[in-house]
Amino acid sequence: MTVKVYIVTDPMCSWCWGMTPQIKIAAERLADRVEFDLLLGGINTHGSQPIGDYGKRHLFKLWKEVHATTSQSFGFKLPETFVYNSTIPCIAVAAMSRWLGKPAFDYLHRLQQLFFLEGLNINEPGLLADAAQDRGWTRDGMVTALSDINLREVVRFEFSTSRSYGTNALPSVLWEETGKRVLLAGGYVDADMLVQLIQTKLDGISLGS
Repeated sequence: MTVKVYIVTDPMCSWCWGMTPQIKIAAERLADRVEFDLLLGGINTHGSQPIGDYGKRHLFKLWKEVHATTSQSFGFKLPETFVYNSTIPCIAVAAMSRWLGKPAFDYLHRLQQLFFLEGLNINEPGLLADAAQDRGWTRDGMVTALSDINLREVVRFEFSTSRSYGTNALPSVLWEETGKRVLLAGGYVDADMLVQLIQTKLDGISLGS
């Protein structure tokens, strides 16, 4: 029986960044039993105006909460001018996944580092292309992919699809068994809890076989 765990995540989601180390640990523990994949959730995908001082203060307050809960590091700085809309970096992650032929977790995590630790604008195509080149792709390949209308539509469909499973909170975890997906966890969970949730599902399969 084929089973898969989907992490519904986003390059600009602070709780997703907080959960990144936990996902890595869980995936390593369960590497021989389940396959991990990702779905892009999208953050403020209709936003078009640069974030103001109030918005930045609100984000920093949230980041402090995430840090207190997860111990994940934050640089607590943001680009002077940027639109808090994750559509473009999500397209970049989807493009990298397509090029790799597998989920681009490593590239996603690099974008999260650039944003949450270094305070860089990951909506800039040049920055996304540099990060892709660091992982073996060409800069031109990424720049071309970012303007791919079809890929943009695929990503927007992924946004709506991920929400159809009740993933209103990011990150979320989906369980897929025989092609059917259900919500396994909504919001942050640590590695031990994630492994326990998945193991319970796996035990259920064993009992039913």
